[in-house]
Order: sequence, then structure tokens, then C-alpha cells
Amino acid sequence: MKSSLADLIKKAKLHVLEADSETVHWGHWDNSLAPVLTVESGDFVFVETITHQAGDAPELMMDETTKEIYRNIPEETRKPGPHLLTGPIEVKGAEPGDMLEVQILDIEPRQPYGSNLSAPWGFLFDKEKYEENEHVMIYELDDHAQWLTQKYKYEYPGAYDVNGRVVGEDEITKEEGPRGMRIPAQLHMGTIGVAPEEDGKISTVPPSNFGGNIDNWRIGADTAMYYPVFNKGALLSLGDAHLAQGDSELNGTGVEASANCLIRVKVRKDFHFTQPLLETEEAWHIHAFNENLDDAAEEASLKAIEFLEEYQGMTEQEAYSFLALAGELQITQVVNTNKGVHVTIPKDAFVPEV
Repeated sequence: MKSSLADLIKKAKLHVLEADSETVHWGHWDNSLAPVLTVESGDFVFVETITHQAGDAPELMMDETTKEIYRNIPEETRKPGPHLLTGPIEVKGAEPGDMLEVQILDIEPRQPYGSNLSAPWGFLFDKEKYEENEHVMIYELDDHAQWLTQKYKYEYPGAYDVNGRVVGEDEITKEEGPRGMRIPAQLHMGTIGVAPEEDGKISTVPPSNFGGNIDNWRIGADTAMYYPVFNKGALLSLGDAHLAQGDSELNGTGVEASANCLIRVKVRKDFHFTQPLLETEEAWHIHAFNENLDDAAEEASLKAIEFLEEYQGMTEQEAYSFLALAGELQITQVVNTNKGVHVTIPKDAFVPEV
């Protein structure tokens, strides 16, 4: 019988990790960062996350918490990547070789607004008709958190080369967006990961085996992510919430927003996998990343075969055939230096033995 959330909370401790300039890191992963919170395996954490694009619509997307962070973290330190992450969270008992399970129980936007940027790193930006100035489109979430409609759009003033720049009203000309168009809301965390094995500051842009900027829109409420652990305590950080995004993240971003996230963290010593795994109610998703999309697809396919061999008892040839017939090879994103591919394995293909 499935335990209710209330029952689970009684058995574990609930922590609150508020976002401020002392509990976030901007633009980098670094396994030498000191944890801002230490928890036990099985604990719940309510985490505040702030978007790095709040300055695209400051009148709608910047609350006092956001203003404090933007004010107290100098622009020159927001590098080498753009993302603003809350953490790290140390999970007691996590050791290299373990897996960290991160259950995402709920996500709620801090404001019902988000920004989509047609960015210079977008997939089509070097094509002739897409290589002009960057464009920002501000979206509004409805009261039922089901649909997004465009509130206004504008041409970005100058180059988009300062992470977290706050755009002034006098710098832009707002235009009305298209009528009769709406976007399905898909609240998810674009970036969650443990500290990488490599030392030093590492950009938040490319996803890797430690997780990070995976940008799979399925990483939302009622799902679980599993990450291989490379450092004592795992050192989990998260942020880069999106109100919506399609597979590929074609123009460079999702609908970037600030959000609060309720998670549960568990150290898993009973299994190991080399890549980040997403588990939903319906499927497993095996992720792989490479600068070359073909290579990412090949690695995701091989890792999916390994997964089926190890955890479903298939032979290599059986797994290869199964994936050709029942698996789905999908592009996660094509805009984060390391392109992402995931293989979806449906759970209902496996019938319990009686």
C-alpha cells in the first residue's frame, strides 16, 4: 500500500532551504563548495529556486528575494555559465559509487510569469533569418497552472552577454503577442545535479554524468531522478525551473521562471548506473550527452541496453530488439553544448510473473 505524503513526512525530517545570496551559486558547479544544508537520507527539503532570467521582466518576475540575490552577487562572478542554483545540499551517508535518488514531490512557481529567449545559442541562430538580435517573449501562467499565453514580447536591447542583466522599461518597446495561441504548461526543473567528479569551476551549461542542465521537461512533480555520486555527501544543487519547454529546447531556453520545489533525497547503495535516470509512473528514461547528436544517441541506446540486461534480465540481443520495437529514442535538447538524447522504456511492457 502506498504511503501518503503526510505519513512520509512523519517518518522523516522536513527542511526549508531559502534562496539568498549565501545559499545560491551562479554559473558554476564546484565540488569544493561548502554545503549550505546538511540532511539525512530520506529527509524532505523545500527548496526555493530563482531564475537567472528574472531581469527580462523585472516588474513581473523579481520579488524581494530575487532583488537581494541580483544585488549582492556581482555580475563578474556569474560565470562561466548563466544558471542560478540553490545548494549544495549534503546528504549524509552518500559516498562515491552510490546513487542519489531525488524524488520531486511538488513544484510551484513563485510568480505566474516566465521568459523565453530566442538566444544566440539557439539551434537555428546561425541561419540567415534567425541571426539578428535576440528576442524575449514573456508568458503568463493561468490560475489553474495548465496553459501559458504570451503577455508581451520585445527585441532584446544589445547583446545578451550579461548573466542576470535587469532590462529597464525605457530600453525596450513591448509588443502584443499572437492571439488565439496557448502553450501547455509543463512545470519542471531544468537543472538538478550532484557535484561533478572533476575539480574546479565547471560551467552549468553542458549536462553530464552528474546531471545538471538536462532540460528534460518530464522532470516534474511525481517523478524521481537518480544520479551517480562522485563526492562525499553528493552535494546536490538545483534550479533553472521552467514553466514549459518542448523536446529540443530549439530556440535556446524554456519558459524560464523562479519556482519552489519539494523534494525527498535518498542514498541508494543497492544499485548503480553511470548515467542520470528519470523514473516516471509510466516509464524509465535513460539519458546520454555528447557534442555530436549521433554519438549521444548511440551512447543512450547502449546504456539502455545495459539497463535492460542488468535490471530486466534480458540478453543483449533481446534488449536491442525490445528497444527497436517498444523503446523511444528522443532528443532532449540541442542547445547546451553537450546535446542530450534519452531513451524511454515503458514500464507496462514488463508483466510481473505470477
